[in-house]
Amino acid sequence: MKTFMLALAMTIAVLACGCATGPGAKATVPAAKETQAQDLADFEKASLLIFKQARPAEGQQVIDGLIGRFEARYRDSKQRIYSARTVPESLYYMTQAASDRKDAIDVGPTWGYAQYLKGYALIELKRIPEARRAIERAIELSPANAQFRSELGHTYQIDKNWPKALEIFTEAERLTEFSRDDERARHQTRALRGQGFALIEMGRLDEAESRYRRCLELDAGDRQAQTELRLIDSLRARGRTTLPGRPVPL
Repeated sequence: MKTFMLALAMTIAVLACGCATGPGAKATVPAAKETQAQDLADFEKASLLIFKQARPAEGQQVIDGLIGRFEARYRDSKQRIYSARTVPESLYYMTQAASDRKDAIDVGPTWGYAQYLKGYALIELKRIPEARRAIERAIELSPANAQFRSELGHTYQIDKNWPKALEIFTEAERLTEFSRDDERARHQTRALRGQGFALIEMGRLDEAESRYRRCLELDAGDRQAQTELRLIDSLRARGRTTLPGRPVPL
């Protein structure tokens, strides 16, 4: 959890200025510094409530206020709105919009991460359909964000929809090309572990093993991958392909 919170704090610490390209696009005016400071303060408060204090319902209320401000701020915009973390990711979105002959703006990473944090809180509250909608909104804002995609895959793990979970975690792995250098390996192993878990549940042990071994190539200390490889060995030794009823990983 500490690693997750540190990475999240690093991602959100510097708010990107909005930008726009494409046919007839105009640069958007960045929010005032006071507004940005309030956005970040609310995000950090919600994170503290959800992760440190285990009070997801209260954290969700704070994050809903932040999301509401973003929605009001851009309610009348006719442009396609994105929430990117990095310049390459933003350029990718702008290029996609231009190819669709759409104007687009990048409002910085906070809105997308607020939607993601809301989804995380709702998962903690076991309100999975609502969580999925929140995360899907995060993906609409940040379609190349591998972390958001893996969290969506997690909601399908909870529902035990293994084919859908596998599909989404596979897409998450592909999108790690847009992850920052300092978080790419973490995003890759998360996506690979999600694939591996689904593949075990589907009885496809050889494929699952390959995913977990790739995790260890990226991070030799990945304990969850090591545990799952031992499970695969145990299942094979007992002539089984699955282990029904085991808990979904966090």
